Amino acid sequence: MYIILLLAFFFAAMGIILIYFLTLSVFDRTLDMESLPTLAIFGVIGLVFIFFTNGLNAALARAYRSAVWDEKTSLTKFYSYALEKSVETFGIMLVRDLFWLLLSGPAIALYYYFMEGVEFMDLLVWTYVLFVTFVVHMLFTPAFISAGAFNMSTYNSMKHAFDFLRKRHIFFIGMFTLFAVVWALNFIPFVQFVTVFFAYPLLYAAMIVMMESTLKIEEGKDD
Repeated sequence: MYIILLLAFFFAAMGIILIYFLTLSVFDRTLDMESLPTLAIFGVIGLVFIFFTNGLNAALARAYRSAVWDEKTSLTKFYSYALEKSVETFGIMLVRDLFWLLLSGPAIALYYYFMEGVEFMDLLVWTYVLFVTFVVHMLFTPAFISAGAFNMSTYNSMKHAFDFLRKRHIFFIGMFTLFAVVWALNFIPFVQFVTVFFAYPLLYAAMIVMMESTLKIEEGKDD
């Protein structure tokens, strides 16, 4: 269901881009990838696609939790829940990316303006950025799980994530490290069939169960 809807949103985005190209052709305008209208169109389409993708990830988390408890998920429920949770998960993503920018932005700016060309400095900076990316995504993953699997609001998702990390941070670091390795394997041809349809769902469901058992969460109850 996730793959079908992801492809549907992707082709819808491509359709809007195609309409833009046809509009330029009708008015006899050349395509300039650096022009402000083109950048605005691509930016808006990108944000809308990311917005709905976050909702799909939330619906996927809920579907994993339902599977753990041997409950069925229909395509209609999956789609409606994805639309419903897009706002909350998009908000969590914005907060996460703001944290990432605050931690990584200064290092990247210093590198490009003052240290570019210094031996081994590029390796040092990008290692730091990769480490920050890993830590920030790890810290916010429980918030995405709370919003998606347990139908929490943005604020309460963040609160439950903090409580969970405070209680089970050591175990979750190991779990998330393994999850990150599996996520990276999704981009290797043929191996991805095993990770996408077996390893990834198994590990994500394990994180959901760990969080639920730690906090004794009841779905839809924020407090």
